[in-house]
Amino acid sequence: MAPTNAMKYSSEAGCSCPLEAELRAVLQQRIMVLDGGMGTMIQQHKLEEEDFRGEEFKEHPLSLRGNNDLLSLTQPQIIYTIHKDYLLAGADIIETNTFSSTCVAQADYGLELLAYRLNRASAELARRAADDVTKQTGCKRYVAGAVGPTNKTLSVSPSVDRPDFRNITFDELVEAYSEQVRGLLDGGADILLVETIFDTANAKVC
Repeated sequence: MAPTNAMKYSSEAGCSCPLEAELRAVLQQRIMVLDGGMGTMIQQHKLEEEDFRGEEFKEHPLSLRGNNDLLSLTQPQIIYTIHKDYLLAGADIIETNTFSSTCVAQADYGLELLAYRLNRASAELARRAADDVTKQTGCKRYVAGAVGPTNKTLSVSPSVDRPDFRNITFDELVEAYSEQVRGLLDGGADILLVETIFDTANAKVC
């Protein structure tokens, strides 16, 4: 089976997704292994500002060092290799390099307009690694689209003097996460993995 766009969002039609049935069948037989941390693996490469920038963002006005998600565009081979190493070590599922790839989180770097592109490119990298190792080993591997937290919360005011104030709305978060999910699915993610979202109101958006 070669699912695309998570079976073209088949859950929207209220039907059971063949991929879901496939995963459930595997889980009935054994525990599936998720990969490890992306950030710690990236740290081993000791990347500098220019590495994060690459050629495309060489003249970007803000510092980009530490924007690990951007590496899917500027250092794709590093991200691909990390994915492949985890798969060859025995991971059944790898997470995309999209922990901070919403337009909300990327606004800190002035890259909010890249959100869809970041998610799609990251999912495509993970998809390629998973498919390559599937062919190499004969054991099917899967891609989980990582949907992480933002730096803005619906439950807590950023101002101690204005407890009723919120710096983002529910609808704005819906738009941000929808854009991220579209990119992940269009890039070939099999699963959507909501992770490390500390605000339950934010998580409800997903």
